[in-house]
Amino acid sequence: MSASTDTPSPLQPPDIVRRNLQFSFDDVERHWFAGDCHRTRLFDALSLFFPEGERFFIESVKHYRPRLPARGLLSAQVDDFIAQEAYHSREHRRYKAWLESQGIDTQRLDAATAQRLDQLRDTTRPSQRLAITICLEHFTAILADQVLRNDRLLAGAHPQMRRLWRWHALEETEHKAVAFDVYEAALGRHWRSWLLRCVSMLSVTMYFCGFAWLHLIHFVRRDGQSSKLRGWLGLLRYMFVTPGPFLRVLPAWLAWFKPGFHPWQHDNQALIEQARREDGLATV
Repeated sequence: MSASTDTPSPLQPPDIVRRNLQFSFDDVERHWFAGDCHRTRLFDALSLFFPEGERFFIESVKHYRPRLPARGLLSAQVDDFIAQEAYHSREHRRYKAWLESQGIDTQRLDAATAQRLDQLRDTTRPSQRLAITICLEHFTAILADQVLRNDRLLAGAHPQMRRLWRWHALEETEHKAVAFDVYEAALGRHWRSWLLRCVSMLSVTMYFCGFAWLHLIHFVRRDGQSSKLRGWLGLLRYMFVTPGPFLRVLPAWLAWFKPGFHPWQHDNQALIEQARREDGLATV
């Protein structure tokens, strides 16, 4: 089904700002999160997904770009989405190179992610790949909301790493509905498109969580701290109790399954404006 009109959002979406930021890791210590190995490696493990993952997102959305009105709002948003994701991918590749300089074998883990995504490219239809993309975009958006909303989430982090993660979180929030709007413009709003995105979310959740933990365990083992029970308990407390971002996102994750769901039903535009001011990221 091709699109003939832009899909309206419940809100007027915020501007999607292209910020060509570059980050240096030269002065960042190995355990940059308050000297804590496990919390540091949680973020490092998540970072490893982004270079290959964002390339997949760009491909999935770009496939439907010719079907959108050439001068419509959604077409312009797609262009901004692609630019932001390209910058994210570039900086997380630098992040990955920095991890490799620590003696961590990221190549094998990165190759496993790339292989899985290549399998999806070979065995799924464009509509299915777009469904996977919007699920992962929802994941990043609800986690990004926690990063921007709760200062305790990155309390004690190296300033450069805090800035990188807040920059990424801000831009993921700005463009959180773009891929979703492309999905609805291309596939329509009916029970089949709803069912596809719901089934996709269940499989994506299992894959994302499983691979994230495998990467995390690999990193912690490389640091020689895989047997430190206190470290693991502290990480679980951080994730699910205080500040507990992975528990706090559960309502937003469940909201995905509502038939009439749209990402901007969770209106956090005030949070975007606050982050732009506080982090000096209002403009390019």
